[in-house]
Amino acid sequence: MGFFDKLKNKNKKNISSEVNKKQPEKQLPFEVKYSNSSNRNLQVDFYDKNADFKKLYDTTRLIVDREPFNIEGHKIYDCVVSWYGYDDCQVLYKTTGKLDSIRARAYREVLAEIDLEQLKNNPNYCEMVMKGLLDQQRVAKYLERGLQENPEIPCGQYIGGVRKTERGYGKFFSVEVGKASHNSKQMINIRKRHREMIENQRRKEIEYKKTQIKRLQDELANMER
Repeated sequence: MGFFDKLKNKNKKNISSEVNKKQPEKQLPFEVKYSNSSNRNLQVDFYDKNADFKKLYDTTRLIVDREPFNIEGHKIYDCVVSWYGYDDCQVLYKTTGKLDSIRARAYREVLAEIDLEQLKNNPNYCEMVMKGLLDQQRVAKYLERGLQENPEIPCGQYIGGVRKTERGYGKFFSVEVGKASHNSKQMINIRKRHREMIENQRRKEIEYKKTQIKRLQDELANMER
């Protein structure tokens, strides 16, 4: 092999090496930050790069109690979830000394059937949990059912879980767990407080309208004099 042949081969190796170095890694359509909350529970902040602007949020926060409990043979985690914008204005909280979004602290309590190891180590699983299972409208729908005495699908605070399917990962809902959560003492008390709150609001509205009617009657009486 001549000198120029060796030089050509060397240049080919260098070019191939440069191409490999410059080849970008596969970019995920989201970013995830894992941390510990103030009480050492697992906190996950999931930023969706392709979020629909109509949802008015692009980041979902999940805080999970690391100790699961059993309902009808299912391993369930006690969680809180919130939704906020990546660019939300942040406020300094004196209790923690940290900056945070107000919406990020507007937590909703839920019960979920998830795998913490998969949540931390499997991007596809994590995306289905944070973007699919914990979609704000979906969670709100289940929690609204939980406040009804006899909904079509009893659920309490249980919103289902995520598991492997033939098409990847998908959401599921256990009817047995939903009924157990819905009929628990905690949910019975929550619904009782909810009814009392609605009744108090109704009474206040009635009193306000009575006051308004009395004021208008007095004004009318004065005008007729």
